[in-house]
Amino acid sequence: MNICKSIGCVVKIPHEQDFCSSCFSIKKTETSQENQHQSLSEKYPQYYKPVGELTEVDVYAVHHLFQLQDFSGALHHSSKKILLSGVRTGGKSAYKDIKEARDTLTRWLQLNADTQ
Repeated sequence: MNICKSIGCVVKIPHEQDFCSSCFSIKKTETSQENQHQSLSEKYPQYYKPVGELTEVDVYAVHHLFQLQDFSGALHHSSKKILLSGVRTGGKSAYKDIKEARDTLTRWLQLNADTQ
């Protein structure tokens, strides 16, 4: 005999089971209720963009899809550094890329201080 794997449950169960019948029923009900809720894209549409028939997306397409407008290029630059930190050519570590992204965002704030 084993103990039910639900947190706080101490019901003994056969070896071939993971949960007692009571905990299994609760989990089944919770899963069913979760499926009835809105998807995240329905709940937060501003975070999701349709990609149509695209099979791949690069950092520049993401900027385009989210209509990131920045004449200085600082937001594009910092976004690219964050999204690809530590994996681009040039051998920079993720730490260095994130630090440079922060510095670029600081510069963007300096350039746009009058738009607060």
